[in-house]
Amino acid sequence: MPSLEEMIRANRRAMKAREVVFRRHGYDSPASLAFAVGRILPLPGRVLEIGTGRGRFLGALADYVDRLTTLDADAAQQRTARLHVRRSAGGRPIRFVVGDAARLPWSAASFDGVVTMNTFHHLACPLAVLREMMRVLKPGGKLALCDFSPRGFQIFDRIHRAEGRVHPRLEKGLVEFRRHLREAGWRTSHCKGCNQELLIAVAPLAAVRRRTA
Repeated sequence: MPSLEEMIRANRRAMKAREVVFRRHGYDSPASLAFAVGRILPLPGRVLEIGTGRGRFLGALADYVDRLTTLDADAAQQRTARLHVRRSAGGRPIRFVVGDAARLPWSAASFDGVVTMNTFHHLACPLAVLREMMRVLKPGGKLALCDFSPRGFQIFDRIHRAEGRVHPRLEKGLVEFRRHLREAGWRTSHCKGCNQELLIAVAPLAAVRRRTA
């Protein structure tokens, strides 16, 4: 039975090897993370990540967020992510939750920030997940949705095709989600870079919500 340190080192090697494959096809994972995090910050207060995955984005967030919760439907993925990152920048343990992002187990206005990266293209009902992200965010809180740009999807199409797999896509990018947020009275900004597309939205204040309800 390998020790925890041995498991952490093995996981680190596996993630580095995967990043080499990504880079060979034109995707720089550290640069994409830096692009997203640099534009999403600051993230004060209590922050929820949707889609833990292997923990790359979680690890980048942990350098800047003190109160961090991450949710994923896949317990095995979260076990891998725990090997990658265990604590937030403030030294607090990160809370790992296994659950359905379309039915979040928190009451309304529970978080100051809700973020996700490279997860929405995997979802069966992404709009339902977006509505849940909006529901659990406090008035004036920040929502950040990041996924591959068209070129990013082309890169991962090549990677998966070479491995005999098919990579899912968001055919219309983040356009539908931006429209939904703006129709609900949220302020949005949108940008692209490092093979990523990023949508940031700020929830309206309570008084605005009552007028638009």
